[in-house]
Amino acid sequence: MNNFLKERLTGLWKEVLHVNRERRFEEIVGHDDIKQIFAKAILSKRPVHLLLVGSPGSAKTMFLTEIMRHLKGSYFVIGSNTTKAGLVNQLFERRPKFLLIDELEKMSVTDQASLLHLMETGIISETKINKTRQMVLSSWVFATANSVDKVIEPLLSRFVKLKVSQYSFEEFSEIALFKLRNENVDESLARSIAQKVWNGLGSRDIRDVIKVSRLASNVQDIDFVIKMLS
Repeated sequence: MNNFLKERLTGLWKEVLHVNRERRFEEIVGHDDIKQIFAKAILSKRPVHLLLVGSPGSAKTMFLTEIMRHLKGSYFVIGSNTTKAGLVNQLFERRPKFLLIDELEKMSVTDQASLLHLMETGIISETKINKTRQMVLSSWVFATANSVDKVIEPLLSRFVKLKVSQYSFEEFSEIALFKLRNENVDESLARSIAQKVWNGLGSRDIRDVIKVSRLASNVQDIDFVIKMLS
């Protein structure tokens, strides 16, 4: 990232912090550049579409859930579940300003095509027997994906794609301590769980830390649980 862009994004981030404290993504460790890009997108007067791509456990979904919790007009969907309710129908009913899609690669091709039309034209339409409806919708689409192999190319080209890197062990431990504090786990036990999950289980997914914490009530339990999970 060149210095001009970095300075510009830093300025935008400070603007966001001044305007609305809820947009800080304070529960997410690291990824400061991505936080700043989100700040720029949220403050944009016209829709900007962001796609976070990275391995499980890299905090991609947390960006979406933080937006869902703090920004009005946001609607969260899981790619694999959109077919059950129908993406178009959900858009007609919810009319979200911020459409948050987790696991975009699991969305059906039909729903991906509908999403593409929304992002290209801002128009949502549906034609069925004895039923035709259409509306204009201005939506910011923020999505995540573990990979983009199953995302249709025209849709992919509409996103600003951001690679989400894996955490370092220090960052992973910091997240583990924060999460397990909410689970009422002692700090020394939480540190031990984080270390064992990272080294013993070879996992970089914070969800595994929570699984182990709920099964291991003391230090002696941790090795047994790690062995069973591996």
